[in-house]
Amino acid sequence: MIRLITREEAFERAERIKKENEALYGVPFDMEHKYLPLEALIPTQWELNEKKLLVVLQEIVHGYDAPVIVLEHKGNYYILDGHHRAYARKKLGFSQIETIILRPLREIPTKIEEAAKRARLKTLDDIVIAKE
Repeated sequence: MIRLITREEAFERAERIKKENEALYGVPFDMEHKYLPLEALIPTQWELNEKKLLVVLQEIVHGYDAPVIVLEHKGNYYILDGHHRAYARKKLGFSQIETIILRPLREIPTKIEEAAKRARLKTLDDIVIAKE
């Protein structure tokens, strides 16, 4: 059975990721809750599970609304958590998505930008849907 994250769990997960990154980089992070255009999001996962995607699509139609967690780095927004949610909203014709933005207060030496480029990920349309 596929279990989806709740709104509350998304906020708890964002707080945990924030603390983990602060410990990893030794830099405080700001956390902001706002809507972003889907076209502004850069995926960091190149493949999604088709079965989970179908569940997420169905749940969004019925009001499912857990925000995605993104890292703001050099003016770009990289998805850390919520690829299925973001992809599903795009496929359903939404133009924006609720996000929790994690933003380091100083520059950090993250490899997220290079990893996305290596995987040839620029937009949600670059993601592959894997059938089981």
